[in-house]
Amino acid sequence: MDLSDFLSEKYIKVISGNMEKDSLLVEIAGLASQDQKERNMIFRKLKEREDLGSTGFGNGIAIPHCALDNIDEFIVGIITAPDGIGFDSLDKEPVKVFVFIIAPEKKRNHHIRFLSAVSGILKQQEAVNELLSEKTPTAIMESFLRYSLPSGINKKESREFNVMHVLCQLEDKFDDIMGIITEVSECDITVIEANNAEKYIHSMPLFAKFWGDESKGFNRIITTILPKSNTNDILRKINNIIDALPERTGILVYIHTVEYINGNLNL
Repeated sequence: MDLSDFLSEKYIKVISGNMEKDSLLVEIAGLASQDQKERNMIFRKLKEREDLGSTGFGNGIAIPHCALDNIDEFIVGIITAPDGIGFDSLDKEPVKVFVFIIAPEKKRNHHIRFLSAVSGILKQQEAVNELLSEKTPTAIMESFLRYSLPSGINKKESREFNVMHVLCQLEDKFDDIMGIITEVSECDITVIEANNAEKYIHSMPLFAKFWGDESKGFNRIITTILPKSNTNDILRKINNIIDALPERTGILVYIHTVEYINGNLNL
């Protein structure tokens, strides 16, 4: 599924001046639907989600979102507010770019994909700056989609795929890597809980004296099957994390080609 299939100029707006958080949610509901009953439902669902914790993630961005059981397709829209709006963000700073997602309740897997894809775009400061500089819905939509990953066609059997394994021993980097991988709209992911080799070497008499208390440590293996067309971009982002590590230690990534593929996984 592609963001471009659901983002429309009619869901995009530039706002100037001050506005309260609830008023912004009303604006989103108004853009997302022309039906008053549905507007009220969208506002209530967005409000319920914000009450769980702000979707303002800092750096001037927010991704308000909710799910409805009476719609069949996603609604994706953008509101830019160059003057900033107080949105209870994690960093307490005003939000200037809002990308909202109204999802069908029955498509939770795709909902997560969309959140990851949008997050991946908004993490690019140049993308945020460009969105804020645009003055029309058309220009905002074109700028936003320019930074999105292409998803290609849907039939797996007609495409080429890679398997990427990421061995992660650093808990503080695991979420970053998962966020990068889930930006791809069409990939299958599984995570395996594992142990560092130290756990087993510790029990060997020859090496026991080198360790004190036995410790499992953090160790997870992320295995993902993704289109070859997306592999280089994902690998580049993961390599940026690895290259910033002391001695490039704690994360290992390797890739090989898929010769046959059939089926799908839930997230």
